[in-house]
Amino acid sequence: MERHFCTTQADGLSRALFTRADLEIYGIDHFCRSYTARIFFDPPADVPDNADERHRAYAGQFSIFGHSECLGEEGHCAPPPTSERRFDRRPSHPLTPAFKRVVVTDALRRALSISTEVPISLLVAPTDASDEEADPDPGACHARLLTYKGMQIVTFR
Repeated sequence: MERHFCTTQADGLSRALFTRADLEIYGIDHFCRSYTARIFFDPPADVPDNADERHRAYAGQFSIFGHSECLGEEGHCAPPPTSERRFDRRPSHPLTPAFKRVVVTDALRRALSISTEVPISLLVAPTDASDEEADPDPGACHARLLTYKGMQIVTFR
């Protein structure tokens, strides 16, 4: 089980001002084992390891199908440098960093009824319980399951 935590200030954001809210996580590296990340709008101390959708602060979840090993030649699994793909209709490289959007409207409204500071906790666990004990090959993937560049809450009127 892996834990990630951050907070965001929602000053000036009223629960009535939005009809939908999304949590967006971008730049997700998926050269790792497959996992599921459960999202809670609560400090880590208030979220037990076995928390699920019944927890009062549950906001949603997402899964990543990981690619934990490369069977090709050197550099085979390295995505090409990021470039503008405006008119390129070919699929991007399979290991291009991923993007996940989770609708969190109701959970954000509940969190904002308590405070304008919204704590975001992510509980990340391998999808296969037997993977919990596995020692990942450091040459094949990261020691951490979830590695990402950024996260943001987006609201819509």
